[in-house]
Amino acid sequence: MSLGLAYLAGYLREHLDCQISILDIEVKGLNYEEIKESIKEENADIIGITCLTPTIPHVFKIAEIIKREINPESTIVIGGIHPTALPEETIKNPFIDFVAVGEGEVTFYELVKTIKEKRRDFNKINGLYFKRNGKIIATPPRELIADLDEIPFPARDLFDLSLYYSAPTKKVSSDPAGPILTSRGCAFNCIHCISRKIWRGGVRFRSIQNVIKEMGECINKFGIKQFNIYDDTFTLNQERAMKICDEIIKRGWKIAWVSFSRVNTISEELAKKMRKAGCKKISFGLESGSQKILDLMRKRATIEMGKRAVEMVVKQGILAHASFMFGNIGETEETIKETIKFAKSLPLDNATFFITSPVPGSDLYEISKKEGFITKDTKWTEFAPLTNMSPVLVQRNVSKERLVYWQKRAFREFYLRPKYIFHKLKQLKSLDALKMILEGLRVFYRILLKE
Repeated sequence: MSLGLAYLAGYLREHLDCQISILDIEVKGLNYEEIKESIKEENADIIGITCLTPTIPHVFKIAEIIKREINPESTIVIGGIHPTALPEETIKNPFIDFVAVGEGEVTFYELVKTIKEKRRDFNKINGLYFKRNGKIIATPPRELIADLDEIPFPARDLFDLSLYYSAPTKKVSSDPAGPILTSRGCAFNCIHCISRKIWRGGVRFRSIQNVIKEMGECINKFGIKQFNIYDDTFTLNQERAMKICDEIIKRGWKIAWVSFSRVNTISEELAKKMRKAGCKKISFGLESGSQKILDLMRKRATIEMGKRAVEMVVKQGILAHASFMFGNIGETEETIKETIKFAKSLPLDNATFFITSPVPGSDLYEISKKEGFITKDTKWTEFAPLTNMSPVLVQRNVSKERLVYWQKRAFREFYLRPKYIFHKLKQLKSLDALKMILEGLRVFYRILLKE
């Protein structure tokens, strides 16, 4: 479920009298003709679209369909990670009316309010790009919302929640699942990440009571019993994380949840408390088994830290997932081999091996442009980390073909080990466990069979 759209809708309807609906074309698997009919049926005055880099060509196509075939007078607003990274390039598209940059709740509300009141003073709305008389106008950056508790809960009621489920690497039960954010921002500055571009390097936390209140609504109103905590680093403030766990335990909620952590922000005491509060799995971005590559990534972590963190959470009865990347700056086939060896040495429940994608807004993107790896012929669809498209090469030591080869080989070597297969067989204590393993296998084979 798109938390971004859910937050926009929740904020808008609390502050403005208007009709809102959300169309998730991806989860419904709609083609362009079906998208056209769905939008036509809504007869909307304003259409807001959120997008990542690989989907921007589809967003432009949908905007063209709306303007040419549905209603040329409708207003199209684009937001999300890609428009935030490249707002000027995005607004140049002739079918886009506005680009909302960064945190969008207040910006989108002020824009909708201005349009509803038939005013034209868009230049007074911070965080906006638009065109006037053929000229691109950029307003000052939007101030970040200081108190996150002021933001209404995401409008989950506007989604068909039965259509959504956790990714195989994050699924820990068969119960209805949903995402939740307890903070916004990241305290770190990895070379491949865009978080600093969006959140400007700071971290803002919701109050513990506000988080618990939303969890309670999810459980009691929507029947959600499995949570994916999408904070960049849920364990960044360990004392706060402990208190959230205490509140869950105090209420006796029988829930399961997954969160992201870093190898240097987790302790045995916290892991023990998280397990007691229902945490079933922690996901670490270990990224590489080569210290040289970790340093070039600005990861601020060591191989030994990664090993200790994984072993620590597993010791406390929590499953560990790790993501790894191939193709970052300085990568060689030897460092890739080190990464595969490192992954196999850890007691991980599962692992994901990505090909590095230099997404717009990251320092890696700027380096890739400077080095000539990104040119006018590079397709945005190539920027997906798990894709059938040819990867965007960001260094010279490993060819695109070899990167794909090593990615497939990493999945094979990790998942087809007798030790790993035995580990998964030990988890077969219920039909639900079997279903989760089969679901993971389907994804695994899709990756291995990609061309």
